[in-house]
Amino acid sequence: MVRKLLAPLLFFLGGIAALSWQVLWHLDLSLALGVSAKGTALTVATVMAGITLGALWSGKRIEARAPEKPWVFYGMLESFVGLSGWLPLILMPAIESADAAIYQSAPFTATAFTAMVLALTIGPASFAMGATLPVIGVIAKNCAQPLSRFYAANTAGAAFGALLVAFFLIPNLGRIGAGFVLIVIQLAILGAAFALSRESSMAKAGKVEPTADRKPSISARLALTFAAATGFATFALEVSWFRLLRSAWLSTTDSFAIMLFVFLIALAIGAWLSRRIRKWGVALSVILGLAGMAILIATPILERFDLWGNAGGSYLGRATVRVLAAFCVMGLPVALIGVSLPWLLDEFRRPRDWARLYGINTIGAVVGSLVAGWILMGLLGPVRTSWLAGLVLTAVAVPAIRNWRGRCEILVPTLCLLAVAWWAESGIGKTRTQGPTAAVRNEHRVLASIHGPDVTTSVVQIESGSHVLFIDGYAATGEYGASSNYMDAMGRLPMLLHNNPRDALVICFGTGQTARAVLDENPERLTVVDVNPAVFEVAELFKSNGEVLKDNRVRVRAMDGRAWLRRSDTEYDVVTLEPMPPFFAGTNSLYSVEFYELIHNSLREDGFVAQWFPMHLMTPGHARAVAAAFVEVFPAAVLWIDPDNADAQGVPQQGILIGRKGDRPWDPWPGFERPAAGLRPLGYETVNGNVFLVDEELARYVEGAETVTDNNQVLSYGKDALHRHDISKRLFSGENMKELFELKQGTNPAP
Repeated sequence: MVRKLLAPLLFFLGGIAALSWQVLWHLDLSLALGVSAKGTALTVATVMAGITLGALWSGKRIEARAPEKPWVFYGMLESFVGLSGWLPLILMPAIESADAAIYQSAPFTATAFTAMVLALTIGPASFAMGATLPVIGVIAKNCAQPLSRFYAANTAGAAFGALLVAFFLIPNLGRIGAGFVLIVIQLAILGAAFALSRESSMAKAGKVEPTADRKPSISARLALTFAAATGFATFALEVSWFRLLRSAWLSTTDSFAIMLFVFLIALAIGAWLSRRIRKWGVALSVILGLAGMAILIATPILERFDLWGNAGGSYLGRATVRVLAAFCVMGLPVALIGVSLPWLLDEFRRPRDWARLYGINTIGAVVGSLVAGWILMGLLGPVRTSWLAGLVLTAVAVPAIRNWRGRCEILVPTLCLLAVAWWAESGIGKTRTQGPTAAVRNEHRVLASIHGPDVTTSVVQIESGSHVLFIDGYAATGEYGASSNYMDAMGRLPMLLHNNPRDALVICFGTGQTARAVLDENPERLTVVDVNPAVFEVAELFKSNGEVLKDNRVRVRAMDGRAWLRRSDTEYDVVTLEPMPPFFAGTNSLYSVEFYELIHNSLREDGFVAQWFPMHLMTPGHARAVAAAFVEVFPAAVLWIDPDNADAQGVPQQGILIGRKGDRPWDPWPGFERPAAGLRPLGYETVNGNVFLVDEELARYVEGAETVTDNNQVLSYGKDALHRHDISKRLFSGENMKELFELKQGTNPAP
């Protein structure tokens, strides 16, 4: 009895650890190798390949000779995952150095190098993760329990792991502390496994034979087909549906955690129900056919989540509404898909069969993720990619139904629902753009929409006639007249501060207005780097950039800006930074101390760096954290406030942090003595008069702030991130400016 109660708990904890490790690996490897769609795809493929090979090895080993102590074997595998899970973090400095050397000497081998690094760092732990499934099957037999029950517990653990790592481990302990907690969890699993092993009856060494009293009700070929199809559909839906939800809820870490939790908990519910459904005598082919129908019903609702707005109130209230809304729409189709693999695992009794089913399901998942992200999203968009995932399930379900009446009962409703979904399509990427802002709920015209493997990029003409760039539903930047002058200032101010700027770097291209401003100040060379290649494709739609990309002095690199700094040996006189807002998932690495150190190393002596400081998009805690990281590396810094960008109450919204490498006193804007190629929107008096804080004042401003680092991930996961949704944009600006004014008055009292 004790084993029956404790076994699901241990597998639940194993699921928590497995999902949490995968989140940490993604963070570590994106820091070491840079963020890219290709890197993400290779990471997913490596994890899945390791899981597949581990399952096949374990199944074959157990088939030949069953472990005398399966609990101990399971505990050892879990502890191995915990210990080897540290490899990406331990090897990060070596990986970064080797990555830079490869790009400088043999860039054509970069992809192969990335694949090798992934195989060496996360391959062993992924292999051990996969090896646990056949062992869990043996334990289930010894406990006289269905494997589906333990599979459900493990999947539910993964669901709660998505919340634990996002809302507790990383916010409170950082990446390194979170890793220690996971090791403790997995060593605790090992200890409990030893205790359970002593109480259990030991399996005799020897070959495991299939149970003779029951023959599978489904052929092995059909079972493998179902396993592959459900793996494909599950991950294709994860790609397409998550894209729809990101555009409605924005690409924040907490939003992604909520999406993943709902998806995994629905799979766990499906696994838990699979045994009951089998007892009811419902064929698995019918379940998959119903899943295909449910997908066609759910997708038209999901694609309209942005039109229904976001619930107000507290962050907890908003998160609860999102969980319930997502579960009500996604829960049924995902749970129906989740019935399949546990059903098949219960149907077969040999460890080798479990391994083959699990392995082919994982391979299907990899194919689904890659095909959906790299092919279908670009050709069909997220809505029709979702339809196709449902139709794949229908395509494998209908032939498996023996009579024509049963086939028609699935096929006819599916075709009717497809017609309804086609009719109800909301026109994403054609007649409208997704987004939670009023700008896209009002009349607008889509000028371009590119569904890339990892992000959707759109250009929209809004009612005023302005062109706006949307990234996954967020109005990232646009042509807004005078209120866009901060983008010009981002490029122009550091150039005007330098005596003779020859080489400049712009990280994050956006609409190109910042790059154009840099070029107006006549550098000899300008490098523009952006992780999203689509922004270069749509640049011609923004006239304000003056066709900057056609200038012979400009070279373009589609790459993570941080990776470019590490890989390139070019030195710059000016670097200007305008990444996505600090609250976006993955942007912490572009506001951290380690990032600014890379910039410092890439600057020539007396070089300048400008960092966007969006006061309307940062809580006071985040604003001080960003400034603290900047000032730690560039203590000779100032904060400049844009006079033209204010809210309806006149509160400034945009600032620019400007730092310098070196200790020599600053010259007062020597660039104004040089001619510019274009019109300077702001004159000397305005530019000089809007320097709000100088270095001593900035040092006081950041006293006691939690500096942004790669480890603490304070912008993506920090406690302050959970409160940003409770404050309007006006209050962000107001609270930040209030702190700045109070500090200013304290250091320079009014006469």
